[in-house]
Amino acid sequence: MALLHRYARRALPWHARYAATQAQRCDARLASEAQGLLAQLTPTEPWAGGEQVLLQAAPVWPGLAQATEVLQALVAVDHGDWLSWLYLARCRELALQGVTDAQASPALREAVLQALASEPLLGETGHWLAVWRLRSGNPAGALAALQAVLSQSPQRHGSWLLQAEAHMQLSHTSQAEAAFAKAGESQSPEFLGLLADVLFFNNYWEQALQVREAVVQLQPNHTGARLALGQLQSKVWLSQQAEDNFLRVLALEPNNTLAQVALDDLRNSGVSRPQFDRALAAFEEHGVRNNGVGAARLLMQSLYQDHLSAEFVAHLHRRVGEAMLADFGQTYPHLVQAGKQEHLQPPRMRGHRQTPELTAAEGGRRLRVGYVSGDLHRQHPVNLFMLPVLQQHDHSRFEIFIYHVGTMHDGYTRQARACADHWREAHKLDDVALHAMVQSDQLDVLVDLAGHTATHRLGVFAMRGAPVQMTYLGYPHSTGLRCFDWLIADAVVAPPEHDALFVERVARLPGSVFCWAPVDPDPLQADATQPVQGPLVFGSFNNLLKLSDTTVALWAQVLEAVPDSVLLIKAPVLRDEAVQASTRARFVAQGVDPQRLHFRGPTELSEMMQEYHDVHIALDPTPYNGGTTSLQALWMGCPMVTLEGSNFVSRMGASFLRAMGHDDWVARDAPDYVRIAAALAQQLRTRVWSRQILRAQMLASPVCDIVAHTRHIEAVYVQALAQQAVANERVAEYLDVETPHDD
Repeated sequence: MALLHRYARRALPWHARYAATQAQRCDARLASEAQGLLAQLTPTEPWAGGEQVLLQAAPVWPGLAQATEVLQALVAVDHGDWLSWLYLARCRELALQGVTDAQASPALREAVLQALASEPLLGETGHWLAVWRLRSGNPAGALAALQAVLSQSPQRHGSWLLQAEAHMQLSHTSQAEAAFAKAGESQSPEFLGLLADVLFFNNYWEQALQVREAVVQLQPNHTGARLALGQLQSKVWLSQQAEDNFLRVLALEPNNTLAQVALDDLRNSGVSRPQFDRALAAFEEHGVRNNGVGAARLLMQSLYQDHLSAEFVAHLHRRVGEAMLADFGQTYPHLVQAGKQEHLQPPRMRGHRQTPELTAAEGGRRLRVGYVSGDLHRQHPVNLFMLPVLQQHDHSRFEIFIYHVGTMHDGYTRQARACADHWREAHKLDDVALHAMVQSDQLDVLVDLAGHTATHRLGVFAMRGAPVQMTYLGYPHSTGLRCFDWLIADAVVAPPEHDALFVERVARLPGSVFCWAPVDPDPLQADATQPVQGPLVFGSFNNLLKLSDTTVALWAQVLEAVPDSVLLIKAPVLRDEAVQASTRARFVAQGVDPQRLHFRGPTELSEMMQEYHDVHIALDPTPYNGGTTSLQALWMGCPMVTLEGSNFVSRMGASFLRAMGHDDWVARDAPDYVRIAAALAQQLRTRVWSRQILRAQMLASPVCDIVAHTRHIEAVYVQALAQQAVANERVAEYLDVETPHDD
């Protein structure tokens, strides 16, 4: 604590935070005093950029040179100041564009050697260098730093975990698993909880469960440990076990709000009408809190409600959007003018004419486009749709930046990284630091790929990171946030007559809003040689949350209209027998014979794709249509029936089918839906159906033309920026402000 006080008096925030962490580890009772000191510490230049700069991959921090000078002065006075040598080593590394070989610079080598010579704990220097390198996107450099650490200190479980993460990012699966196992030898409940999170993020669900169970065994009456186990069990569809743990937490702590909310979500599917009504009431009473976490949840819930009109859902998004901007404005008062972003708000000028046609025609710089996403990994829909676009971008005209705000890395993440001119590992950066990074990259267009989903970084957009801001792909509705200039859609999901449902201007792509260009081989079986014999199988592989009461009633009518049919429902939560029972009861209440219902739980993606061969006709839910699942079903040769609704989320199926030339599978209302399903069933009974032909039709349609789709998206960027440039000229003229131009 004495060291912490000294660092705080000298206004050295990096040093103080490290000292505070170590003090709390030594004695948890020091936490309050340590946090109080940190709260009083006001970072001055050059530290105002925050410790996040240590996680950068390039010297984009304006204060780097000054920080280096300050640290050099500190070690000149105290040659044994380990922390200053450590931070000096990192600053010198940043100045060398992330070079990790100490031989590359005598100054860097000196700082590393001096830090090693004075470190208070063996391996601490290499561990922290590995942390910074790994978080800034340099896993190979992290491994180089960890090699010596673990050879000298094999009991550093945190370093083993870092090594596992680095190996995962480099696709060294067996080495990563061995390192995870070594990390799991720890007996620290706090560390094991971290290990469980990392395992889960890397798709090692069973291992994560085992670690969480071990933590509960170490602390059987620790409510936090048991709550975390229940939350993980809920995520991997072990509903009954999760419920048992939530009830145990509430028995120990009756007022535990997190456990009660988790239990309600589990019992009520998370999007039931009572759940939505409670969330809406909470918003009405308390507004937006915690930077919009609860608000985003409310908006997601609204998309599943079959009792709400499109106008109500749009109005709710506008209200919540305004409240979120106001909340961001209170959190970041110097960066956000809450609720005042306008479509024609002039962005910052950077001393060059921002007219994209001129840059392309006259051989100027490429347009800088940035994507913000945490979902670029295997089975996530954003990855399935976005990776092909990234692979097709024209890098002669567009300079691509990807701000990766997720925690999971796999082979698909690495493919996405290979598509970027600049990859920024940003999940450790808060909104202010990420916004600073985005601004330093001087983008022309910044694209959100999350909307109100879990990995969103809407605060960065609220601060306006680029002259033109767009939202695409991740959220099938208007965000309600006026900090977005454009939403990318098509003329089916967002026809011009629906403009009032959007706060953003709508950029309409020709063809379909999404493009299906699978990166994995999903072979079709040989076509059947005769019409369907035996029960005809209707199927849905959608998330069970999409099975609204309207959908259940609609599918029950389809089964009644086609007596010799069954319904196959596949969803992750159906691994749980209790969920199967409750789902079965919903259909039985609609008069469906339970023997006609078949349930399947989760399987690996490639295996799931082959299971579509067990389905004859896919049924699209409403009001939240299938997105990925619909295109997967069509790709695997299943005809699909959809009901065209009244807003984006309920018109996705119609977008896909119309682009494929199958308007005849798009229903106008419920009776039409049943009629189409029955007619398709009769067709499959009377003639041989060719899955190969349907795939060929799909391939020949705009739905699968990834090159054209990408060119259209790029054209949207160019046109939006051109319109923004014209608007800026007009605003400048109105305000009598000179707009800078190239000389």
